[in-house]
Amino acid sequence: MVYHPLEDSFLLQKWVAKFSKGKRVLDMGTGSGIQAITAFEAGAEKVIGADLDSKSVIKAGKNANARNARIEFRQSNLFSNIRSDEKFDLIIFNPPYLPYDENLPGDIDLSGGEVGNELSIEFLKQARDYLENGGFILLISSSISNPFEIFSNAESLGYVYEILEDTTLNMETLYCVKFELSE
Repeated sequence: MVYHPLEDSFLLQKWVAKFSKGKRVLDMGTGSGIQAITAFEAGAEKVIGADLDSKSVIKAGKNANARNARIEFRQSNLFSNIRSDEKFDLIIFNPPYLPYDENLPGDIDLSGGEVGNELSIEFLKQARDYLENGGFILLISSSISNPFEIFSNAESLGYVYEILEDTTLNMETLYCVKFELSE
């Protein structure tokens, strides 16, 4: 399923535009490609978009081509198709973050795990190996999926974090969070 941009995407997009200039950027879970395209248009040196869903990779590629954005898209389960020697100054991730709900149709997987934060935590574990020295991560999290557990796990993995912005919607608060490895 291709994730179409909503409030969480637009919150992240603002920060991607601010931080991408001159950077090597990886947009994990690229969906429609909104963040990858934003990074490219903001002057990123190189942009790769990755997504587990092959339809998303195709759609993101079409969206990028329509904007003349030179972006490489790959199908990848988190970092499975990212070479170990590839390092990034900025890694972007707007992950599925809702708790698993068996009542959602099978083709709609917005779940980040049983609680909703498991995918984000696993991402942070793997992302460490792909960050350039001084690089950082921009991640969206939601109050629905216990973001403070993500933050606690991040600290135990050697990250420091900063909540750049939060926005409250009807029944949740979205957070745009910057993670950097502590020195």
